[in-house]
Amino acid sequence: MPSEQQPGEDVAVVPVGGPVDLVGSLDVFRRSGDDLLDRWDGRVWLRALAVDGRMVGTAARPAGTVAEPALLIAAEGGADAEAAGRVLAGAFPTAPEALAELAAADPVVARIAARFPGIGPVLQPDLLTAVVRAISAQQITLRFAAVLRGRLARRYGHRHQVQVPSPLSDPAGPLDGEVWSLDPARLAGAEVADLRELQFSNAKTVAVIAFAGAVASGRLDLDELAASQDEVVVERLVAFPGIGRWTAEWLLARTLGRPRVVAGDLGVRKAVGAAYLDGRLPSEAEVRAVTAHWGPAAGVAQQLLLHWLSTEAPGRGGPRRPAAATGSRSATRQGRSSRQG
Repeated sequence: MPSEQQPGEDVAVVPVGGPVDLVGSLDVFRRSGDDLLDRWDGRVWLRALAVDGRMVGTAARPAGTVAEPALLIAAEGGADAEAAGRVLAGAFPTAPEALAELAAADPVVARIAARFPGIGPVLQPDLLTAVVRAISAQQITLRFAAVLRGRLARRYGHRHQVQVPSPLSDPAGPLDGEVWSLDPARLAGAEVADLRELQFSNAKTVAVIAFAGAVASGRLDLDELAASQDEVVVERLVAFPGIGRWTAEWLLARTLGRPRVVAGDLGVRKAVGAAYLDGRLPSEAEVRAVTAHWGPAAGVAQQLLLHWLSTEAPGRGGPRRPAAATGSRSATRQGRSSRQG
C-alpha cells in the first residue's frame, strides 16, 4: 500500500469550474459499489484516464469550497499531474445560469437544488468504460453490476498504482492507490464463455465484446461522436448489440456531457415520479413531458433528482429519515435499475 505524498512537484492543485460539491457528486461511486474503475471512499477518487496517449492511474483529493472547488492530483509513474488534473476537472460539468433560470421557474428543482447545492453529474470520458458501465447495470442491482465490472477489470484490464496525495491540512492515513483500466484489445479478443464465467449474461457478453472490438479497431471514435448531433450518436450506438436508446442516451449525458434526460431509465422515472407526481411511476413519455422545460440544465437537474432519490426521497429509493440523519450512511438501498446513480 503506497504512502501518501505531501503537495510538491509531483502533486498538482487543479481548479474545477464551480459551483460543484465534489464530495457529494463523487458519492455516486460509493453508493453504486467499488468496481475498481472509479473508486471513491469519501476522501480520495481513483480513476485511470488517458494522458499523452496512454492510460494513467490518478488519485484526486477534493479541496476548496463548493463555490471554488479544486482537486489535489497525483498521477502514476511520472505522468503529468497537471494534465491529468485538467481531464479530471472536466468531468464536472456545470450550468449555473441555466440551473438558476430553471429553479426560478420550477419550485421542485429549486427546492432540491437548494438542499444539495453543487451536486451534478460526473462524466466518464473513456468510451469503453462508459458503455461497459451502462451495459453491466441493465436489469440487475447497481452493486452487483459493480462486482461484474471489477471482475472484468481484473481479467481484461491493467492495474495502475498511484501514490495518494495528502490533504493540504489534516493529513489522513495511507490509502490504497490501486485502480484499473479496461483494455479494449484484450476484451475484444475474449470468448463468450470467458465472460459467462464471470457471470455476465449471454446478451451482455456479446454486447461488451462487440463494442470493445469497435473501440480497439478504431471503428468507433469518441472525437467523432463528440462532433455529431445527438440523434446521430444514438443511431451509431444502437447499431451495436445490447445497446438500446436508453444506454445511448446515458452516453450522451455522462460521456459527452449533453443536457439529455434518460427518460426511459427506471431510476430517472422513479426520481421524476417522486419529485413531481406524488410517487407515481411515470412512463417514458410522461418523463419527457414533465422534464421538457429543463432545457440546458437537464443534465444537472437529472443528477440532482437522482441524488435526492438516493438519499432522501421517502419510499422511492431513499431512506425514510430526516435529512440530518443521512450523513453517516455509506450506501443506500439499491433497486433493480440501469440507473447510473
